[in-house]
Amino acid sequence: GESFVVEGLALVGRRPEPRSGEQVHHLVPLTSADMSVSKTHAQFGPAPDGVLVVMDRGSTNGSVLMRQGVSRPLTAGKPATLVDGDVVSFGDRQMSVRREA
Repeated sequence: GESFVVEGLALVGRRPEPRSGEQVHHLVPLTSADMSVSKTHAQFGPAPDGVLVVMDRGSTNGSVLMRQGVSRPLTAGKPATLVDGDVVSFGDRQMSVRREA
């Protein structure tokens, strides 16, 4: 596992690429043994009000947010707020959210 501070828009996927004109701060390539992670699977970053959000970008296998043991699939194109301790699954990979001390 890698960890980094989210300072702007981040894209995750097998070979994430920004859309035309999109300002991206982090490209996070994820290896996927079973190819369940899409090329540009999801995005996350700070919302205008400062909260951290994640959004599935129409991936083939979807993304799932797990909070306090309860999982729910993310709706493509609809941002979901993240809090400390959340886990997001992108295909066969996971991301844990930790607030910086």
